[in-house]
Amino acid sequence: MKNLPGFFQLSLVIILVVALIFLYLWQTWRVIYLQREVNQLEEDLVPIREKKRELQFQVARYFSYDRIERIGKERLGMVEPEIEEKAEPAVP
Repeated sequence: MKNLPGFFQLSLVIILVVALIFLYLWQTWRVIYLQREVNQLEEDLVPIREKKRELQFQVARYFSYDRIERIGKERLGMVEPEIEEKAEPAVP
């Protein structure tokens, strides 16, 4: 660069500085844009998480043993089995 005229060297430095400033500004803008997008997506997740919690509660309620037992007895006429105690044969 020593052979180049001073004006040309100064122009190259100015162009380089301006390019770095634009790069920095673009990067900052991109970070702000992505942060807003992340915040919006997190807000969109709130009702989805609530719905998931509600559905998990319903699944737990529908598959509870007490409910299954009650349906079996009321709707299907099932009865609990009688446990018969069998005598163990004597071992010699």
